[in-house]
Amino acid sequence: MDYQHLILEREGHILTCRMHNPPNQTLNTQMLYELHDMLNAVEQDEDLRVLVVTGTDDVFLRWMELTEMQSLAHGERQIDIPSVINANHTLARRIEALPVVTIAAINGNVGGGGCEFSLSFDFRLMKDSPTATFALPQSSFGLVPGGSGAWFALKYLGRAKALDILLHGEFLQPRTALELGLISRLYSEDEFDSEVKAFAEKFAARAPLAMRGIKRLINAGTNQDQLNFMAEEAKEIMKIIVSEDAQHALDMWISNPDPEAYKPQFKGK
Repeated sequence: MDYQHLILEREGHILTCRMHNPPNQTLNTQMLYELHDMLNAVEQDEDLRVLVVTGTDDVFLRWMELTEMQSLAHGERQIDIPSVINANHTLARRIEALPVVTIAAINGNVGGGGCEFSLSFDFRLMKDSPTATFALPQSSFGLVPGGSGAWFALKYLGRAKALDILLHGEFLQPRTALELGLISRLYSEDEFDSEVKAFAEKFAARAPLAMRGIKRLINAGTNQDQLNFMAEEAKEIMKIIVSEDAQHALDMWISNPDPEAYKPQFKGK
């Protein structure tokens, strides 16, 4: 498969995948299916020990492509809602289940669906940029997370903090995300690339059978009810994405993506 949005680089036991979707660096359906195709190869590569996924131009992934979300909200592609949600859920489960160590090298801003995507990795290493934010802002657009974001927030934060983060939909500074436990490490801008490389190389040099065994044990102990949770999430997003509130909020933001000007009036419809 020829990739439009992924750039792959193999070095020893480490595969680096750079996501590339200018100018907005969003997660669209084409990139989603390319990521699935990339994982097909990763799952069959017995010599691979570490997968690193990163972004481009100081952005990891801003969010799911909003113009696609808008068309879904308007019902123009309503038939595609279940397949897109399923592809998101399956991607998260596949990344979690990979036998190799997975690293989301968050090189800048990350939000929405991109944030949910990063939470499925074993480690999230983030660049401490003054302009970078880490956000699950779906409620600000009249939506709920649709890529397992609620599952991971509950898993990492507990009920009270998960509700706080998801209901407020705030854009968190990297230091706050680190303190909450949403990211694993925070590195300076100057040292980010070298620290990510060193971090990946550390695991590439460790015993692969032990690494795989530990991941299987941790996954078995923490993901017993994940499929049931994802089924409930799919029901919620399919219901809410076609609401008047979601249509209004997405239309307003896409026409003028200015946080100061964005003041939607939600009607509960």
